[in-house]
Amino acid sequence: MSRILLYGYGNPGRQDDGIGPVFAEEIESLHLYGVETDANYQPHIEDAAQIVQYDLVIFVDTTVEEVDDFFVRRLKPAKKITFTSHLVKPESILAMCEDMYKKIPEAWLIGIRGYEFEYIEGFTGRAAVNYKRALDFITFLLRLYGEKTMAQKTVLIIDDDADIRASIRIVLEAAGFSVGEAGDGKEGLKIAEEVKPDAVIVDLMMETVDAGSKVSTQLKEDGFNCPIYLLSAAGDTVRYNIDAKELGLAGIFQKPIKHEVLINTLKKALKVD
Repeated sequence: MSRILLYGYGNPGRQDDGIGPVFAEEIESLHLYGVETDANYQPHIEDAAQIVQYDLVIFVDTTVEEVDDFFVRRLKPAKKITFTSHLVKPESILAMCEDMYKKIPEAWLIGIRGYEFEYIEGFTGRAAVNYKRALDFITFLLRLYGEKTMAQKTVLIIDDDADIRASIRIVLEAAGFSVGEAGDGKEGLKIAEEVKPDAVIVDLMMETVDAGSKVSTQLKEDGFNCPIYLLSAAGDTVRYNIDAKELGLAGIFQKPIKHEVLINTLKKALKVD
């Protein structure tokens, strides 16, 4: 069983900046097996001694990046350890783990969109919605880890949005799948030849508005008989303008993707328990 630490940081007294600590507190209240939590105003260099004891560390913070609600990113050690008395980045802490303990836990950053940072307690309305979406996502993910089985199946994700690829990859790997990924159609066809996927998820709109459907057709022509799923943000318009059966598609997932539906669909299609 993997040991997991969820580390939320921020200032609860500054509106949306308090998302991280509150998030950690709520996860702690769920008493998920194998999951521990911690919270602070900001990460510290001393945290390296703690997080190196875990297999997976999930950092949760507020972000001002212009994302719809939240992002998920896998972290790597910073090439150069940098810190000030005000803030130590998680990547720097990972670098310290590597330098001091010769071990690096897997680490993710969950950045939840915030908007206001006055010295007032309580989230803004929009941030509260983003918080709930991220909480549902992480709760689902942590429960997947608790039920994890080695599926021994490979899924290829083809999408030009790195954050979308990252969130789907993390969910699939938590469920036991092996994952390949590509940022455009041309790269996707190349990676498909390398990894021989058991299923493919391809975005409809990448370098062209119909790139996904063209990739799907080419994969079939190249002899790939695995289930191919289209990923679309175009809503019901796709259902009327694309004949999934004619393209040889196994189905269409709508953005934002419902990860529980994704996992259940893949497990059923690939006959994974």
